[in-house]
Amino acid sequence: MKKNKGFVLGMVVVALAFGLILGSCATASSIGGTADAHGLFSKAKVVAESAEEIASYSVILGIVDSGYEEYAAAVKEAEAAGKQVTTVTKFLFFLTKTTAYVQ
Repeated sequence: MKKNKGFVLGMVVVALAFGLILGSCATASSIGGTADAHGLFSKAKVVAESAEEIASYSVILGIVDSGYEEYAAAVKEAEAAGKQVTTVTKFLFFLTKTTAYVQ
């Protein structure tokens, strides 16, 4: 009986880990003021077609931002110039990377 409980618990742990891995890899984009979620294998890059990358920043482990000040300044500058800003955000396990594009 104890052996079965250990096996079932092990299978649950493996299933949860697999789900977390797949759920941790996703992509989101914004265009025209909307936030759009995409799967791991997506066409989110269409947001960036014929657009110029202006800035990006990363969030590591959900704790530390890297490059956000420069990102925010570039986005504000582009909006002040009347340009449309779109973003693509990639979630990869412990790293989230957001990239802004202008058209």
